[in-house]
Amino acid sequence: MTMLPSREEVRSMWSLAAPIMLMQLGMMAYGVVDTLYMGRIGPTEVGGVGLGGSTFFAMMLFGLGCLLGVDTLSSRAFGAGRPKESAAIFVHAITIAAVISVPLFWCVRFAAPFYAAVGVDRAVAAVALEYLNTLRWMALPFLLFAACRQYLQSIDVTRPLLASIVTGNLCNVVLNYGLIFGHWGLPRLGITGCALASVVNSAVMTAIAGSAALSRMRAAGFVFRGFHRPLAAALLALGVPAGLQMLVEVSMFSLASTFMGRFGPVPMAAHQITMNLVSVTFMIPLGISFAAAVRVGQGVGKNDAEAAVRSGRTALFMGVGFMSFSAVLFWTLPGFFIGLYTGDPEVIGLGASMLFIGGLFQIFDGMQIVLNGAIRGLGETRVQLWAHLAGFGVVGLPLGIWLAFRGGFGPIGLWVGLLAGLTLTGVGLFFVWRGLGRRYLTMSRSSTSNTSVDFGGMEPRP
Repeated sequence: MTMLPSREEVRSMWSLAAPIMLMQLGMMAYGVVDTLYMGRIGPTEVGGVGLGGSTFFAMMLFGLGCLLGVDTLSSRAFGAGRPKESAAIFVHAITIAAVISVPLFWCVRFAAPFYAAVGVDRAVAAVALEYLNTLRWMALPFLLFAACRQYLQSIDVTRPLLASIVTGNLCNVVLNYGLIFGHWGLPRLGITGCALASVVNSAVMTAIAGSAALSRMRAAGFVFRGFHRPLAAALLALGVPAGLQMLVEVSMFSLASTFMGRFGPVPMAAHQITMNLVSVTFMIPLGISFAAAVRVGQGVGKNDAEAAVRSGRTALFMGVGFMSFSAVLFWTLPGFFIGLYTGDPEVIGLGASMLFIGGLFQIFDGMQIVLNGAIRGLGETRVQLWAHLAGFGVVGLPLGIWLAFRGGFGPIGLWVGLLAGLTLTGVGLFFVWRGLGRRYLTMSRSSTSNTSVDFGGMEPRP
């Protein structure tokens, strides 16, 4: 096998990754619309809604991670030509989503003491809590949509997902305008209206995606015969470590932002702008990562080890290639990109320095997220958790704090620490992927064992 992927391999990966990228960007658009509408009320409302939204989605990350086992197991079953098995996996996924949504719904009550403990401005905290009090009702439809998305992606169905995102964004624009400001006969609800619009939009998206998922289940001839504990256990065995890994990564970046705030408004503004830029480019390898998990899983399901490993290598080539290209743009035009957000010369100057590090930062960020998906496609999620704990918790954040406050690097030190953490994580996962891929290839050449999900003798029947 050649090292560089063929055009056909890239085209196949891109056909699945592109819609997923658009979906991720569509999800980001929700926050943009909310911020724009809140900007017409005042800065306190902008900050409060932003804080409340960040708090809510941070809590949802664990639930999302717990559902990541769906694309691994369902893509294997789909690749092996067992659509009923994929449907059974989906049914168990929505059950898990419903159960997980209950404690996440009640976790909102801990937001108030948390805001007080970290010293959030009282006015901003009050807005955030008002927003969260309604937004928490989004927990169930949000996680149900995630389960639908994972299932449909795994069987190469993405158009209904795109339709749901487009419809949801259109509804978000209309409902926000009506419910926040009281237009078209709707009540003027302000902050609560903004949150209520998000809840309704999430339900609409779930209805569209859920209808598509049910249609595919009927086409497969699936009939629900009961809850199978071995399958639920298999989903959670993959999902829980993935959920914890996502929590670790987001927590480390949130802590870095908290420490950056100690340097004052200019470094904080430069940090937020730079982080926003690298977050936008991150959507591309994130989409490739989801596609990699599906393509690798389908290869495993077909007992085609070479196809599985080739898919992972293709995804890595695409993800790192794109991030390298965007890094060159950031290095070449740092002032231009920072200047899109602000005209403050101090922020632009410091942001340009951060963006130089951010260019390197995102190359390894792209590497680690793509490899995360490829390794998950092989059925492994625990090693990613340990890699992130080591990369960020042991090296990245402690090093960044020391460089920033003891080493004399100031705000740049935190970015150097994040770069070190991502580098260690990305390189570590590369060697893990290479080792797992080689072992899988060796095993496949000496074995013809089936890779179906173990239902404990309770296979779904027509």
